[in-house]
Amino acid sequence: MKPYFILVLLIALTSCEEVVNLPSPISDNYFVVEGNLTNQSSAQQIILSRSQDYFDQTIAPKLTGAEVLVTDTLGNRFDFKEKVALSGIYVWEPSAQQPTLGKVGTTFTLNVKWQNEMITAKAKMNRVPPVDSILYQFDEATGRQGANDSPKNGYDAQFYARDLRGSGDCYRVKTYVNGKLLNDPDNLTLIYDAGFQKGALTDGLLFILPIRRAISPQLYLENDQIKVELWSISEDQFNFYSQARLELNNAGLFSRPAANIPTNIKNLNATSKLKGTGWFGVSAVSMLETVVDPKKARKGLK
Repeated sequence: MKPYFILVLLIALTSCEEVVNLPSPISDNYFVVEGNLTNQSSAQQIILSRSQDYFDQTIAPKLTGAEVLVTDTLGNRFDFKEKVALSGIYVWEPSAQQPTLGKVGTTFTLNVKWQNEMITAKAKMNRVPPVDSILYQFDEATGRQGANDSPKNGYDAQFYARDLRGSGDCYRVKTYVNGKLLNDPDNLTLIYDAGFQKGALTDGLLFILPIRRAISPQLYLENDQIKVELWSISEDQFNFYSQARLELNNAGLFSRPAANIPTNIKNLNATSKLKGTGWFGVSAVSMLETVVDPKKARKGLK
């Protein structure tokens, strides 16, 4: 009788599942800014959009026809233009006079004028250490997480960098495989000094092992190209990304109540109902890339 009882119990439990669509308030009163500018000699962009309902699966409406200007404390002016009409994407292109946007230690101010709204934000470009090296060793995927089609045998990579002396430096790691950015929530690697959080007493140290190995969510194959970028971010931006990651991974039976994500975007129009959200940041970037060559693989990496 035991198997029969278990079968009945399973049927009863699965029959209790029901999708419930809860009503949510209309949410179109947020002006969303997505912009993280760098000191790289490449085009920089800022995306402007409007918030939408929580359960709305359509593309967020873009804010077009805005005047977007970035200035810095050195007296420079950077005009962002909407290159493609109605796209909501505003771009600044480097030139002979302005080959890059900004220097470390400089503070930048964003000003966006759209209809009767005046949106503003400030961010400082902090320092960043160099990426010293990317090393890899042959490994097997036994017990590793990843997609079903991920390699079962391949190369486990780590990057090496050392935090700059002086507590409070924050960074973000971006990893590219064969030119494609690993951009899932699990790939969002944040660093405080040389560890994961403030107060870990890692100032000036080599980045800890879990951070170094974070560039290998799955194994690499021969001739794969690995590029690692290290972006400097402010402590406030570190907190912004940390909260955003929590909310992106906040699901399941034991999920927490949703919480607002911090922002540095402000609307100077005190009478407007439109609030600012998103983030405006500026980053210094160091990078290094390599191609997986079995002849150059190491052994015993720790």
